[in-house]
Amino acid sequence: MSIDSTNVPEESLLRGYAGKISLLLAFGWLMIMSGRSLLPALLPLISIELSLTPDKAGFALTVVWLFYSVAQYPGGRFSDQLSRKTVLVFSLCALVLGLALLTQTQSYLQFLAAGALLGVGAGGYFCPTRALLSDFYSKKRGQAFGIQVASGRTGSAVAALSGGVALGGLAILGGPFWREAFFPVILLLICVIFLLHKWSKEPYKFSRVSLDLGSTGSRVFRNKKIRLILIAYIFFAITSQAFSSFLPTFLLIERGFSTTLTSIGFATLFLVGVPSTLLGGFIGDRFSRMYVTISALFIGAIGLIILLLFESPTLVIFGIIVYALGTWAFPPVMQSYLFELFPEDTVGGDFGALKTIYTGVGSFGSTYVGIVAAYYGSYGLAFVGLIVALLLGSSILFFINRSKL
Repeated sequence: MSIDSTNVPEESLLRGYAGKISLLLAFGWLMIMSGRSLLPALLPLISIELSLTPDKAGFALTVVWLFYSVAQYPGGRFSDQLSRKTVLVFSLCALVLGLALLTQTQSYLQFLAAGALLGVGAGGYFCPTRALLSDFYSKKRGQAFGIQVASGRTGSAVAALSGGVALGGLAILGGPFWREAFFPVILLLICVIFLLHKWSKEPYKFSRVSLDLGSTGSRVFRNKKIRLILIAYIFFAITSQAFSSFLPTFLLIERGFSTTLTSIGFATLFLVGVPSTLLGGFIGDRFSRMYVTISALFIGAIGLIILLLFESPTLVIFGIIVYALGTWAFPPVMQSYLFELFPEDTVGGDFGALKTIYTGVGSFGSTYVGIVAAYYGSYGLAFVGLIVALLLGSSILFFINRSKL
């Protein structure tokens, strides 16, 4: 657990030691999501160079998400028993290594290995970040989480636009130039490592850590409410991971968008997510967090329905906007709600255990879409299943709220 939660009295989100570290962590997450989101944005180019079929491409993205999920519980548990700083710095180093390997990839196996490292680094970073923010903030926790999620959406939007530049390079200059897109991310992540090392007041700690899976599982999953929330979160994770992974391919192939319009559509998904996450965290801190999460998943399903019913670029982009307004409001509010349910001294590991499961199961959403597209020739058909998943998640949360668990 963090040994230093120095903060200004009013829990400032932007000032003082807590504000400085919070903003640095947000920038780090922005860079992480830029690097990770470049994969789906550049997937058409990567697939051409490495001769990937849709099912192989889907499995590669699943590997990233699967290793991301596996790293969640150890990352949270280690940060509880060592220090947040120790885990954060080593996770960032793993990310830099994974991205560097990705720029040298020449085969499918190398691509999978780079994706695994990328997943481990991102997963190890996530829970210590949330736990450290939880150390700093209580009344403004939802807003603090919202800033982190919004920074990630911004990073994904940057990746989408960078992917569009790379696709344009292929069309105009005969590229591909997908490897070069990762170089700025690597450089800026190295800067984050240096600043976190310099600014954080926590020490580095190294000792033997017991994962204690039995007691963690018993403590977390004996609560019926948490078990039901986990199921709803799994439906959200399947949808968000699958949709963000294959939206560019869907727009290019099934909607016939140009590379420029595809990059705009993909960037819209994340740009709209910035105000959505901030607003969701703000409303959740002041009103009912459960109502916000129920509405978020339902609105997201409406957005996907619009996306699939219409082929006009205007209406397709509108569907993406509605989807993003809904679903991206979900994570900061639900995570803030969950952090209130866990004991303070084990919050990192407890949330990490939950996130390992919902992200791990959700990682197969990309494989599901890839398989449906490969065997039925339709990404739109696969997206119908995502609509069902969002509606089921919203219904479960509605039941929890009505039954007063």
